[in-house]
Amino acid sequence: MDDIIIECSEMDSVQSANRYLCDLFGWREDSVSDAESLLEMLQSIAEPCEITFEDEDLLEVNLGDYGDEILDAFEQAENTNENIRLV
Repeated sequence: MDDIIIECSEMDSVQSANRYLCDLFGWREDSVSDAESLLEMLQSIAEPCEITFEDEDLLEVNLGDYGDEILDAFEQAENTNENIRLV
């Protein structure tokens, strides 16, 4: 099982957040452009992983509503993809 740590301090704009998540998960750079495409990519994860958010409060501070959308996408993915576990 992979342990993935998301450093929320690395995401200070919508573009940097999308780029960071693509890099972190090894997706094509243009794979994520919004919360909907993020959810689609998360639902396609085929290997079990545990995902931890570090400094989660920075998502809302730095990204506003998009930070909430990112968290919602991860929560939805956890509910629909048995390979994802949020810790």
